[in-house]
Amino acid sequence: MKRATFYHFFFAAALVSTMIQAARAQAPSNNNLPAIAGVENPWDARIIIDGLIKDNEQFQPILNGLHPQDWIAKGASSVYIQQWQQAVQQNKDVVTTAKMLLQKSDSLSLALDNYFRLEALEVTSRSLEEGIRRYADRATADQLGALIARNFSARERFRDYIESLATSTEQNYKVADAEAQRCRAMISKEPAPKKR
Repeated sequence: MKRATFYHFFFAAALVSTMIQAARAQAPSNNNLPAIAGVENPWDARIIIDGLIKDNEQFQPILNGLHPQDWIAKGASSVYIQQWQQAVQQNKDVVTTAKMLLQKSDSLSLALDNYFRLEALEVTSRSLEEGIRRYADRATADQLGALIARNFSARERFRDYIESLATSTEQNYKVADAEAQRCRAMISKEPAPKKR
């Protein structure tokens, strides 16, 4: 790359970076996020994520208290043992990824990862809830069902935040791309440096 071209490229990159920072500084909320369904900024997301962590930490004692291997004598399928093991691992993964997301709540990839893990845990937990009702005690099934329902409500708010975060990220990429195109057009109009 010729030295003049390198300087033009460096100038364009610095200009785009400055313009994006200026646009973010003028935004009314952090990360230029639009207000959607009560989720206005990353602070709100942290409150939701913290609630999800606390809810999922309450899953662990219930899951630890289950003994699906004892259900087999009552006619249950051995699949419940696999589902129980899966739910224990999924719950640990949900808590771990949620704690990571608390540190970086504007990460779309982490938010989506956590959301899909929550979805998978709900499916497994609902199946286990049915097994508990049939082969164990109803009180534990009711307790697990209440946690699943509470988790569902929090997950809906979390989904709204992810939607607003995705919209904001897409808008930022469009702004950056438009500025890069404009800078390229400006650079291409400049006369070529004279040869010595």
